[in-house]
Amino acid sequence: MDLAIDGGQTGLRIGLAESGRIREIRELPGLSYAEGSPAEAVLERIGTGWGPLGTVCLGLTTILDDPGKLAARLLSMARRVLITTDVVTSHAGAFAGGDGVVLAAGTGAIALGVGDGIRQVDGWGYLYGDAGSGFWIGRRGLDAAFRGFDGRAEPGPLTERAQAVFGDLASLPERLYLAPDAVARIARFAVHVLELAGDSGRVLEPAGDRSRPDPTARAIADEAARELAGTVAAARCLAKEAAVPVAWTGRLLRDPGLRAGFEAELARLLPQATLRPPAGDSLAGAALLAASTGPSRYETMIRTAER
Repeated sequence: MDLAIDGGQTGLRIGLAESGRIREIRELPGLSYAEGSPAEAVLERIGTGWGPLGTVCLGLTTILDDPGKLAARLLSMARRVLITTDVVTSHAGAFAGGDGVVLAAGTGAIALGVGDGIRQVDGWGYLYGDAGSGFWIGRRGLDAAFRGFDGRAEPGPLTERAQAVFGDLASLPERLYLAPDAVARIARFAVHVLELAGDSGRVLEPAGDRSRPDPTARAIADEAARELAGTVAAARCLAKEAAVPVAWTGRLLRDPGLRAGFEAELARLLPQATLRPPAGDSLAGAALLAASTGPSRYETMIRTAER
């Protein structure tokens, strides 16, 4: 049996797998950037009651402080350990080892293209990357909310919604900046920004003039769609005339308005793109990689340890 792990900031999933197929799934809290040692946090969540195992494959969004330590500890219950990023496991799950570009859009945002070569685009984290991600949208929504709160702009639906979600905005900095899950909490505000942005498939609850989409929220959503499409287009690594299979994973693009904007912008930037549902998710990809025995086309992006 193998262990497949999909670890993000929103949640961590562990799958017990056999021959590349998930047999059992456990869901645990996500990994925070401010949780101390990320390697220790991963080990704490995995636990020790799994052995003996063939391979443990981890696809993580969190930057590890000590991957060597993590691998050494896991080798006590497994023959082999594969450590990589969640975009690699997402690609393996989406295309089952085939060519294409996968976009993983959730709290963060990253794309991986595989074809004539392999190319990662974005995924540089909340400080200076992840353009168009849940955190990116939530942060811009809060920026607009505080502009209205301060009087630097006309207060609007985003200011009202931020107050409803977070309470007193004047005291929010002392509550949020010190919170270990600040990135995830800001990312969760993206749901509210996208709701206020509106879309053709959903009508907001009537509340005076709030029944119409908020222009500020709509502008944030439109910009996010452009950023995500640009990330995918930059990850292309197939011949110019070739069709480019594209799949997306993560919760962000479940929003119909954001997805429509993303698809329209992608068609403009990359007419050769052919959108398709992923064959499987990141956890399925981790299971497939765990079951593989030969050289992987993701080899340069995987840290391998064996005993």
